[in-house]
Amino acid sequence: YYASEVSVEVSTDAVQIFGGYGYTKDFPVEKFYRDSKLCTIGEGTSEIQKIVIAREVLKK
Repeated sequence: YYASEVSVEVSTDAVQIFGGYGYTKDFPVEKFYRDSKLCTIGEGTSEIQKIVIAREVLKK
């Protein structure tokens, strides 16, 4: 959960730094942004991950 959230945050910042070039395929930033967003979806949405973590914490 944490790693995917941080990767989205970092790649979003990188796209902002690159400006319009951050959305073109000329730079790898665009791919990093797409991949990081996919990771958050692939692991389950952030909300689902938070629920799973909370359940595990409350069990103990």
